[in-house]
Amino acid sequence: MAKFILTSRYIKNPAFANAGKLLQYMATRDGVEKLPKGIDNKPATKQQEKLIKSIAKNFPETKKSIEFEDYENEPTKANASEFLSYFEENYADKAENMKGLVRYFAERPGVEKLGSHGLFSQTDDKINLNEVADEVNNHDGVVWTHVLSLRREDAERLGYNKADAWKKLVRRNVAAIAEAHKIDLDDLQWYAAFHNTGHHPHIHLMVYSKSGQGYLTNKGIEKLRSRFGNDIFRNEQYKLFEMQTEIRNEIKQESKSVIDELLANVSENHTPSDELVDLFRQLSAAMKEHKGKWLYGYLPKPTKDLVDKIIHEIAKDEGIAALYSKWNEINREKLSLYHEKETPDIPLEDNKEFRSIKNDLLRAFKILSQLPPENPVNAAQVKASASGILLQLAKLIAQSCQRKRAKLRSQVDSKLLSAIEEKKRAHGLKTDKSAQSNDDSEEEYYGISM
Repeated sequence: MAKFILTSRYIKNPAFANAGKLLQYMATRDGVEKLPKGIDNKPATKQQEKLIKSIAKNFPETKKSIEFEDYENEPTKANASEFLSYFEENYADKAENMKGLVRYFAERPGVEKLGSHGLFSQTDDKINLNEVADEVNNHDGVVWTHVLSLRREDAERLGYNKADAWKKLVRRNVAAIAEAHKIDLDDLQWYAAFHNTGHHPHIHLMVYSKSGQGYLTNKGIEKLRSRFGNDIFRNEQYKLFEMQTEIRNEIKQESKSVIDELLANVSENHTPSDELVDLFRQLSAAMKEHKGKWLYGYLPKPTKDLVDKIIHEIAKDEGIAALYSKWNEINREKLSLYHEKETPDIPLEDNKEFRSIKNDLLRAFKILSQLPPENPVNAAQVKASASGILLQLAKLIAQSCQRKRAKLRSQVDSKLLSAIEEKKRAHGLKTDKSAQSNDDSEEEYYGISM
């Protein structure tokens, strides 16, 4: 289950659905019911079980929520109450008109009130709740409602246990919100309220276009989930980027070690496996017929498949396999910050991060292609040629690794380094470049603009 959850719905006819009351509901309800003696871990009541079973049947999408997952794992009174509160917040318009859900957003128990209600928007100007509710209710267009939720332990650790943190989060990502909803930035209107509930602190976010334009696709929702997740967990992401970079460099270093060992064996007349020799022979024949550029991207698919098979064979080495497994582990952890479903690992030969290895291989074959053809080719000649290719490949990869190692300290390629530096500057963190150029100066902080 993702650490950050974003759920999205839309109201097609705000007047009919009474969307103004949804805004009031979101701004003023007084929070989740508090159990008199702390968290009640007794089994859920029969009535709770019956209600939850009915909700799960009629609203199957609710089963994707953190609250339902907690209830399924531990069907206690407390977890049942959390899920029922979650449903009441998100689906109150199904039980009564939308207008009731709006008032709930801002007045429910646990909402952090900013004066008489908890509603906030792009500026700190005073918000008249009744006027805004009427405005939303009479809006001639679609109104989108989102819930952004964290687990209590993550909210406490990252500082998202106060309305101010969520307000700043939404404000600095307002351009992304507008883009996802296909609304011009100056045409965007949004309101939100923070609910500091026991298990899952969250905000309700209402979005619409003043002119009634805009639309939101599944791709747009995914972009929002990614944007907010990256922002909330940005400090943890930096650590993961650095760890991932180290692993990536280790993989290339380990590749060099394997090639160096192969190089030593070649000098002792060591020959590669029959399967690898056969693949080298097939690729050599294919490249002799190739008329285009000797780059992986310009090869026909059958030839690309041969290159991939050779990389696949190299990736079977135990050292490389172990390191690549660790790299994937870190990559999965990074993706889990904002993806609900696990992304499957991809084979090394299909990983674009390591695509340069394929062009190193082709450069070695280009040298081989300059040798005079011999016909027919016997096994001994194939082995000798393959050994020569491996020798050249060893030099090429070793040189490539040396260049990569010269750019250590969280750098695999310039694009990744630039991205990390840019993120650090955007969030007011000291960058490696600024530290090197001005070690004696005080740390400089940059304003955030999204």
